Amino acid sequence: MKSYIIIVSICLSMFGTNMSQAQTRENVNKTEQAIKSNGKYALMVMNVQHFKAGILTGKELKEKSSGIDFQIVTCGELVKEISLDKALQNLVVDAVKHYGLKILACGLSIKQLGVDKSLLPAEMPVIANGLIYMLGLEEEGYKTIAF
Repeated sequence: MKSYIIIVSICLSMFGTNMSQAQTRENVNKTEQAIKSNGKYALMVMNVQHFKAGILTGKELKEKSSGIDFQIVTCGELVKEISLDKALQNLVVDAVKHYGLKILACGLSIKQLGVDKSLLPAEMPVIANGLIYMLGLEEEGYKTIAF
C-alpha cells in the first residue's frame, strides 16, 4: 500500500509539473504574439553583441509585418567599432536596405570618442544626442529599451 501511494504521488507530481510548463509556454506565446503589426519600437545599444541581437530582432519583426517601425540608436564605443569594422558596416547597410530598419549613430558619442563620421555607412544618420532622441521617441509613443 505504501509503494502504491508513493507511485501515485510521483505520477501526480509529474503530471502537475507538465501542466504548469504548458501553461507557461501558452503565456509566453501569448506575450510574443502581442507585438502590434504597426508597432513602434526602439533600442539603444552600446555593444556589438546587443547590436547584432537588435538587428536580428528587428529583421524578425519586419518579416512578420512591414508596418512595424524599428529603430536602433547606437552609442558609446559601438559607434567607433562600426566606423572601423567593415563587417558591422555591411550589417548596417543590409538591415537598412533589405529590412527597413532605422539605425542611427549618437553624435555625442562621435564627438567624445573622436570618431570620423565619414567612416560610418551613409545609411546610418547621425543624431545630435542619442539619449535626447530616445526620450523624444518615448514621447512619440515608441516602446523603448536601452542596454
